[in-house]
Amino acid sequence: MNEYHAKDVRTETDSLGEVTVPADRLWGAQTQRSLEHFSIGKDLMPREMITAYATLKKAAAIANHVGNRLDDQRFQLIIRACDELLTGQHHDMFPLHVWMTGSGTQFNMNVNEVISNRCCQLAGTELGSKTPVHPNDHVNMSQSSNDSFPSAMNIAAAVGVKHRLILAVSALRDAIAAKAREWHDIVKIGRTHMQGRHADHAGPGMVRLCRHAE
Repeated sequence: MNEYHAKDVRTETDSLGEVTVPADRLWGAQTQRSLEHFSIGKDLMPREMITAYATLKKAAAIANHVGNRLDDQRFQLIIRACDELLTGQHHDMFPLHVWMTGSGTQFNMNVNEVISNRCCQLAGTELGSKTPVHPNDHVNMSQSSNDSFPSAMNIAAAVGVKHRLILAVSALRDAIAAKAREWHDIVKIGRTHMQGRHADHAGPGMVRLCRHAE
């Protein structure tokens, strides 16, 4: 925090007291504490977890609104903030490293605080005021890090499989299939683990690989 001058910071509070936070950042007291005490290594929390958590927080807000636990104004603000995170906005507001408490509480609170403070901006209130949206009482309503963090991990994994892994494996399958056709008439020396065996065609082996990829 030494690089910030007094005019460049604001004071936020949590159950442990006051914390000085950079004035232009959307995170709050608990994120700042983690950033100062668990700044280990250079590995930040994967960016996929930001959008996964935004999906979860949006779903929780919808459920709490349907259950009449979250009023219309706070509901709309949380949804809007989550939608911004889902489009890749504000991702520089998640500075925490992967080395933290086992349940992911600090990252959960990072998400809660960013959403809360973004809601403050949208509502025209001061950052850190927790008005009209409180990070714990509203963004984290009916949730626990012990449940939400593993759920966010599952969401991130599912999205990664659908949008990255399946596409990559499909591309690999197509490349292997192309080589199977290209090498169909090539005769190669067959091998066992320790010695040569009868000659074989390269194409059929590539076809077998292609089937495994499928």
